[in-house]
Amino acid sequence: MARKSRLGLTRDQLAVFLKDHEQIIQFEKLFDTVDAGSSDNTIVDVEIIAQLASNTANQAVDTNHLKTDYIDFNPSAPHADKDARVVWNAFDDTLNLHHSGGVVQQVGQETYIYGRNNTGSTITNGSTIGFAGVNGQNRLEFLDYIADGTYRSEYFFGVATQDILNGEIGFVTTFGNVRGIDTTGSAEGESWAEGDELYASPTTAGAFTKVKPTAPNISIPVAIVVVVSATEGEIFVNPIVEQQKYYGQFARTTDQVAGSINTAVSVVFDTTEVANGITLGTPASRLVAANSGLYSFAVNFQVLSNSASSKNGWFWFRKNGVDIADSSNRLTLSANSEYSILHKTDFISLNASDYVEIMFAVDDTNLWLDASAATAFAPAAPAVLVAVTQVQQ
Repeated sequence: MARKSRLGLTRDQLAVFLKDHEQIIQFEKLFDTVDAGSSDNTIVDVEIIAQLASNTANQAVDTNHLKTDYIDFNPSAPHADKDARVVWNAFDDTLNLHHSGGVVQQVGQETYIYGRNNTGSTITNGSTIGFAGVNGQNRLEFLDYIADGTYRSEYFFGVATQDILNGEIGFVTTFGNVRGIDTTGSAEGESWAEGDELYASPTTAGAFTKVKPTAPNISIPVAIVVVVSATEGEIFVNPIVEQQKYYGQFARTTDQVAGSINTAVSVVFDTTEVANGITLGTPASRLVAANSGLYSFAVNFQVLSNSASSKNGWFWFRKNGVDIADSSNRLTLSANSEYSILHKTDFISLNASDYVEIMFAVDDTNLWLDASAATAFAPAAPAVLVAVTQVQQ
């Protein structure tokens, strides 16, 4: 068995990992066929590694690999779609990688997240998707995202690129094209055109809108309409997700009088005008932050003097029950029925669940925080108005 085959191995060498003489002959024929083929299909270098000489042929198969300088794909070869198959896509000028569930990925032009649907119902192709948790099996969980503030903006993932049945695993596109969906906008009572920018809907979970949402809803640009069709529509997904900023505005709409002089009193608010992530606590003097960050506090006080004597008021911030250093302002009034507006601002760093109180004190109880009723020509004026804005996460 000293005959040298065309692949450069003797039959003795082939017998190390092939079972019998017939297998050796068939192996030589394989390479004879390759040698007789076109030069365009030449395999430059092939290695078959059996690791140990004692391994059987079947064991060697588990470690076999093909080593070549390059692979040429036929740009127009007919083929059937099949999981784990790679073919050339002439239209997109890249390779198509076929995944399970009929998902076809344009290599280098699309990126996916692979996760599970445990919502209790089917997630449909083209739905906006957010993060719902981790299921303990090394899988992210998906939900239909709604941009009404229920979920943080950072929890937005992308767009489902297939129907994902409840309990099943599927793909969500974070960058690239999603095809075969309704892009007319009729489901949302809108009319979409090519080039329209689409946002995550603040009214319908999993849906889009071309109308940019405004506060307190969240604005997340998600995709551009590429093809308008009720059944074969196409969008290009490229979410722009900014960290959500939190805010609130609160008012004291009635007078507040200090019970005694030279005593710290907290402003008690009775009205929430707008809020997202900032709430009134218990007691209602506490402005509670649900999320950590650096916040700007801007306060307007309307102060009334109810006598002709000189009197002083002090106004400052308190965090978690402790006065904030260098945060106090002083105001002096001396005329009867004299009004004054004091405006003060400060930056305060807060952890989640920290709270801030607005404090005041007077040396004469004839100085108080005064609320004015509406007139025929002007709206009411609150005694205190505070606006809280997160400026950094």
